[in-house]
Amino acid sequence: MKTHLNVRTAQSMVLTPQLLQSIRLLQLSALELELVVEQAL
Repeated sequence: MKTHLNVRTAQSMVLTPQLLQSIRLLQLSALELELVVEQAL
């Protein structure tokens, strides 16, 4: 059981940075879109 839990935690640790990067990219794209809209107006 302990080894199974360790594997799960290891997988979550690997997935977390990827999720953070995707969130950061989404935030950056949103800010860029706002800048484009402001410039267009």
